Amino acid sequence: MMITSCKKELNVPPSNLLSSDGFYQTPAQSEQGIIGIYSGLRNLANDEYLYMSEVRSDNVWVTPISDGLRDYTEIATFRAGNDIATFNSVWNEWYKVIYNANVALAKIPGCDFGTNDKMKNQFLGEAHFLRGWAYFELARLFGNIPLIDKEMSPADVKNVPQSSASDILNKIVIPDLKQSIDLLPVSADMVDNTGNSIAKSGRADKIAAEAMLGRVYMTMAGFPFNDNSALSLAETELKAVLDYSSSNGDKYWAPDSTEWRKQFMPTDDYYNKYSIFAIQYRTGGTGNTAIFDFSPALPLSYTTQRIFGNSIFVEKTLMYDFDKEYTTGGSTHRDARGYNYSILTGFAAETNFPAYTQTKDTLKLSDGSIVNVDTRTMFYKFMPSIRKIAALGMSIDAEADMKDYNDWGVNLPIIRLEDVMLMYAEILSTKNPTGAMAIVNKIRERAGCTAETASSAAQALAYVKEERRIELMGEGVRWFDLVRWNEWKSATITKFNRYNNPDGTDVANVKDGRYLYPIPLAQMQVKPGFYTQNIGY
Repeated sequence: MMITSCKKELNVPPSNLLSSDGFYQTPAQSEQGIIGIYSGLRNLANDEYLYMSEVRSDNVWVTPISDGLRDYTEIATFRAGNDIATFNSVWNEWYKVIYNANVALAKIPGCDFGTNDKMKNQFLGEAHFLRGWAYFELARLFGNIPLIDKEMSPADVKNVPQSSASDILNKIVIPDLKQSIDLLPVSADMVDNTGNSIAKSGRADKIAAEAMLGRVYMTMAGFPFNDNSALSLAETELKAVLDYSSSNGDKYWAPDSTEWRKQFMPTDDYYNKYSIFAIQYRTGGTGNTAIFDFSPALPLSYTTQRIFGNSIFVEKTLMYDFDKEYTTGGSTHRDARGYNYSILTGFAAETNFPAYTQTKDTLKLSDGSIVNVDTRTMFYKFMPSIRKIAALGMSIDAEADMKDYNDWGVNLPIIRLEDVMLMYAEILSTKNPTGAMAIVNKIRERAGCTAETASSAAQALAYVKEERRIELMGEGVRWFDLVRWNEWKSATITKFNRYNNPDGTDVANVKDGRYLYPIPLAQMQVKPGFYTQNIGY
């Protein structure tokens, strides 16, 4: 349904989209249209979840000067203005999802499905989910955006004014996700246009919609919306997901640390096994481009692909969290999610490959003590390297069908069970700290970390926040967490100060209002003076 080339303005006719005239006449065409909506998600793992969440957050440190004016350095240092290409790409990518969803929602009701209303409802439910999710992402990235909920001509689109982020959430995101919950079955009952099961396809189901709606309500309960009534609504949706998992044999829960590590590997045995919803990637031209951009230069013992090397590193306090030692059963070890699985330090030098220069820096802990930490630690969570595959005892060739270095067959999890568990624990922390800590410790103990005890609601919340940072590292969650906790500004300034504000960073760039990104310049120029730019730009 959609070619991956993109246009820069909303007033350019969407000539890269198939006309809906004469289409959506059969269930097969309707499903083809739905798959076309999903196809628009490919670049978002890199453009949004890596660059606009992880890189922006305190999970990441970049080298501010050596990489010049690359988008990710501008985003990480808060120097980025509205002319950054990544912002316009993300805007266009999500609005293409919306365009295709609007077409599907307009045309599928008129398609003849015979007596198979369940199939029709499933396809409509998927379209509602994808449109609601798209608007949610746009609202929390850019704030006030145009609301387009039907097929419109380019001339009409450019006359649609901005709606407030609150209106976007209340008028389209929540209704779409509620509708998808009503229409979608659980994954076990999902079918294709011939009625065959697609239970393992990774397409959105009822549980994904409930989890996403829970995340929306959690966002509304936090900054800048501060809607306290949304917490109870979030609790209802999140509990429904947890109850479903529990009643279905702990579905989505990796039972031990080995399974946890394997879930990110590109193999049919683990695709979608532990994700509630993920962006799907397969080698052969539809791979995950973010794996390359996460990675510095790596020697051949890790990958035969040509990795150029980006200066995107694990921030040293997060690295230290993985470096902590725990004693259980008489043995001393680190977090099982950490070294050689989620992060990688001290890459081996090989023949014809320059040694990777490892640098040390000091980190002052909360008790005043000083420790040395590695400052060039790679995000390794999603890299299916030759070494990692061997260490896991798996028999897969992750690079067999790759077209190039941007073609990794590794899914990006959008919502995992642990995310839902920790959002639920966040709610519990104020009224049942013991219950919140039971959830935190279930995740910690699987990773070989010792259980913690909270003496107050505030301490329980602090443990929840810490565990969210560690467990969901690299998954595009951290920046949005910092925003809804209204900690984005203090966390960024503290990070800059922790690295002694090297050339290229300036705490003065962390301006009020920059919890949002700017409306992209190309969009501002569609109809000059029509859109209002966000504060701080």
